[in-house]
Amino acid sequence: MTTDRTDIHDPAAVELDKVLPKPNLGSNFEKAAYPTLLFSTKSRVWGDKHPDAVEPTEPEFERQDLRRKALVADGHRCMFCGFYSSQNQVHNLSDNHRDVRAENLRAADHLCHGWNHLGELGEGNAVIAYLPGLSAQDANHLQRTIIVALRSDDPVVREDAKKLLNWMASHRDYAKDAWGTSDPAVFAEAIVRLEEQDREKREVVFEDLAVVFNPGPYTQVAATWARES
Repeated sequence: MTTDRTDIHDPAAVELDKVLPKPNLGSNFEKAAYPTLLFSTKSRVWGDKHPDAVEPTEPEFERQDLRRKALVADGHRCMFCGFYSSQNQVHNLSDNHRDVRAENLRAADHLCHGWNHLGELGEGNAVIAYLPGLSAQDANHLQRTIIVALRSDDPVVREDAKKLLNWMASHRDYAKDAWGTSDPAVFAEAIVRLEEQDREKREVVFEDLAVVFNPGPYTQVAATWARES
């Protein structure tokens, strides 16, 4: 039995000047898979009765079931890193928690959301560390894994996780040397005072800095992370 190979062309015979790429070739590279994760904090709005809240507290937010709708719209996946969890939170893109329009509400996991709430993390719950070569998303994925590992029944796993977290946290000393502090609240205060045009420079100004979280506040949600992984 013979095979008709008349439809197979010799690559050497192709006229390169007549080769045209498909119009949509490379279109998936036009934008990053996820937006850049930057340091931020909640906008200060006069009359805010819940200044430490990391999700909207407007009556309309609850009345219209906007939390559930926002999470469902994003498939319960973090807009910054893609992490799936039924316990993800709702992030206000504008940092203004009174703005509860649907287009201003997105899903965010606890750690990525924490980057956007430096002023609301609470004393002792995080430090700013200098971790060059590690993207914000990778730093959070690593810490999430560590937090889950700290709940392991295996003491060796727990000890390894603790050592790795301590190593990450030790890099706060480099942040202190360069910035005079590793306190997220101080960085939040500086961000609040920035003019709008200067806020756009945060990616450069805070390059290689990361938030390293105290695992304590995330112990409960870590059980969900482990169960859903």
